[in-house]
Amino acid sequence: MPAETVTLHPTGLSLTTSAQAWYLRDKMHWKWHEIRAEVRNVQRKVPSFKAVRNAVERVRRAGKRGLPQTAYGNCGRQRALTDAQERAVVAFVKKWRAKRFCTCQYITKELKLDVTARTVANVLNRHGYYWRRVSKVTPLETKHIAKRKAFVLKYGKHTSAWWKKHMSLVIDGVTLTKAPAGLSGRQKHAAQSVGFMWMRRAERLSREVHTCNRYGVQLGVKVPLWGGFTGTGRFALRLWSPTGKMKKEQWAALVPAMRRALDEAAAPRPAGARSAFKVWQDNEGFLQQPKVYRRHGLQVVNFPPNSGDLNPIETVWARLRKDLAVREMQDLQDGVEITDAQYRQRAAQLLTSYSRAAENGGQSFLDKLVAGMPRRLQQCKANGYGRCGK
Repeated sequence: MPAETVTLHPTGLSLTTSAQAWYLRDKMHWKWHEIRAEVRNVQRKVPSFKAVRNAVERVRRAGKRGLPQTAYGNCGRQRALTDAQERAVVAFVKKWRAKRFCTCQYITKELKLDVTARTVANVLNRHGYYWRRVSKVTPLETKHIAKRKAFVLKYGKHTSAWWKKHMSLVIDGVTLTKAPAGLSGRQKHAAQSVGFMWMRRAERLSREVHTCNRYGVQLGVKVPLWGGFTGTGRFALRLWSPTGKMKKEQWAALVPAMRRALDEAAAPRPAGARSAFKVWQDNEGFLQQPKVYRRHGLQVVNFPPNSGDLNPIETVWARLRKDLAVREMQDLQDGVEITDAQYRQRAAQLLTSYSRAAENGGQSFLDKLVAGMPRRLQQCKANGYGRCGK
């Protein structure tokens, strides 16, 4: 059979890779930057956009004759997995893909498959699942940026002393998780940090698959908490609730407890003893009850929507999760199991410790958060009213 010689530039794409790029562009409708990240040139380097476009155009002009052809199917090999096994792999990923342990190696071990990890990955790719980096934040929409700008312009000029006086209480909810009782479950719980997961093309920023959740879906016993700290740096409110989300009537029943916590903590009021306490919160629907708040001497101030970075209590939750994770790892190493009540007590002790002054006599962690509000808002403004971190 006569052989045909083709000369390729080192920075160009081979015939096979050109066909792959054409398929991804014309059949799978990938974007150019996605194709460029997927293929490699003759030198095994990331090609330029021009090289990718030229390769795709060459295949288009050549038609079917320009595609590499083979005279055999699957190299004469038998399929590694049956249809039932492939369905089991896909079902496993659908159930556990938001967990760090959902890797090809773990899938083969859990389903007792006598194949390589590459085979499992090929099966998932054929079914539309790809191993991709998890996005940590969602992009801000134009309407969100507009509301963040209005918030920063209204409150960004105030000093740390103003925030200490006017921030009577900053509240938010968090769902903590106590480690499971079983050893295997506790090991998985301790190892949770979802950096990559199996996802479809259009799911990179989908909340339904938790790709935008900084902590992922947590294993273990759910422990919902609604808490808040005052402008004077005291963590005054801890409401352990059955669920994180509530109906308006359920939250209204907890508002008196919030008022009692403020009275006991001697929280600051903006303009004297008879003025209303200012409660700073996010935009959860069941929290929006200004009439109920007013009946109990409270005034609502909402942070902009989709702006957890502007709410300083989110920084508290981030630190609390880290501190709890350290203690949970120690429990695992020591073979210790704690009850739900002990877990809540541990979390409460940590939150209380955040109000204590530093060892060198400096500000407490909560005092620093209140004092840092002007800097936080200025950073938001400097970023074009985008994310300012925590």
